[in-house]
Amino acid sequence: MSASFFAQTGLGSLAAVLLCASLLSAAEAPPRAGLQLWLDASDPAITTSTADGRLTQWTDRSGNGHDASPLSDGQAPQVVPAAMNGKAALRFSGKQCLRISPIRAATGPATVFVVSQRLAQQASGEKWQRLVSSWEGQAADDNKLPSFCVLADHKGEGSAYGPVIYDAHLPDVTLNVLTLGANGTGPHQFFRGDIAEVLIYDRGFVAHDEVQQVVDYLAAKWGAKPVWEDVGWTRVGPLGDTPERVSDELPLSDQANAGKWAKFGPMWDEFGTDKLDPEKWYPTNPQWQGRQPAFFWAENAKVSDGKLHLTMRKQEAPEAPKDKGYHTYTSAAVKSKGAVLYGYFEISAKPMRSHGSSAFWFYDNTPEIWTEIDVFEIGGGAPGFERKYNMNLHVFHTPTEKKHWSKGGVWVAPWDLADDYHVYGLEWNKEELKYYVDGVAVRTAKNTHWHQPLTLNFDSETMPTWFGLPKDEDLPSTFSIEYVRAWESGE
Repeated sequence: MSASFFAQTGLGSLAAVLLCASLLSAAEAPPRAGLQLWLDASDPAITTSTADGRLTQWTDRSGNGHDASPLSDGQAPQVVPAAMNGKAALRFSGKQCLRISPIRAATGPATVFVVSQRLAQQASGEKWQRLVSSWEGQAADDNKLPSFCVLADHKGEGSAYGPVIYDAHLPDVTLNVLTLGANGTGPHQFFRGDIAEVLIYDRGFVAHDEVQQVVDYLAAKWGAKPVWEDVGWTRVGPLGDTPERVSDELPLSDQANAGKWAKFGPMWDEFGTDKLDPEKWYPTNPQWQGRQPAFFWAENAKVSDGKLHLTMRKQEAPEAPKDKGYHTYTSAAVKSKGAVLYGYFEISAKPMRSHGSSAFWFYDNTPEIWTEIDVFEIGGGAPGFERKYNMNLHVFHTPTEKKHWSKGGVWVAPWDLADDYHVYGLEWNKEELKYYVDGVAVRTAKNTHWHQPLTLNFDSETMPTWFGLPKDEDLPSTFSIEYVRAWESGE
């Protein structure tokens, strides 16, 4: 079908959209709940163009009438047949952009998916190119809430990529002045590359399975891969329904034991005695004295009342080497005596309420390889960090890589993390790493490098340039752990 078919029959654009949508089976279409904008360059019925292929209107396939059109005749992208996986896409060459009719002036959650590529001949040194820009109408730029932007290349570079699927999960944003291919405040920061499909929802996606449904649809259609195959997926918004605990012998997220989990005793501790188990734990870190100025002091790691407590204090430790920058504060670390490769690890914990960090992590450092998995680093009393669940993966060196790099994510909880105990978990296997809070996934990342046995660690550190130094009135502060449980998979 062509645009002329609808013109000849007298059907308007809305009828065209509804008829086209009806031709899609459920398996071929994305979820419709909350779908406010659906732009699809593969369908000639909704891409109206001039004789030389310049777009004049991109009709909203959702049926909501949020059509996209060039700001001027000179800013029309080219409709390029067979540009991506044998299908048409819109080509932007650094001067074109489209304006979309407003969806929502009020703030609220939103989820955005964009399929894009940048060919080698489209690459440039121009940074911070916009795929999607939403401007609330007053701020100087589109990169501060409630405005937002989706960048071409998650690092903001102008290099070639794709085809890829970008997804953005946004908590409190407007969908007001919407622009494709440029920063909507100017416009400026124009895009060079191809855009094939855009979906904007006026809601958050609670379940990762629903995100995967959209990604699977776009991947099959465009031959694209999700950008988070490299950088990972992180939840935005609340957890939704959480699983009920039936058995302490299984991970909270897998009470049906689909993973065929078997207890791993060397890293399992209910802290039911009055001291650390010397067969399992060091009362400090034998290889590291802490992040200056706080000094890891064994006196600050105690077991009592069925819990492990790690405390930060304002005090001088007699053995702290002041010539190495340790002074004013002491903190705590507990390190496993053994190492583990893959498994499921779960704790119930309450972070400290101060600028001191509360951390649950894995690492090992050998001359050949040094990697790290940060399940969480929480600044429970640091202003602006009270609800931020910080996760990360580090590679410091390997036989082929000598430069430190990391990839992480931040889930923002709907509660202050230091308010109460919650269950935190990590599932680590050969293919991926999954992070859990109260049995619900909050992040997934492809396992590209974390294949060495690692030790399990709890600690509290001063983070002067991140969380800031603790306030005197907040100390002592304590990070408490009710249990740590570990499993190996029988699969």
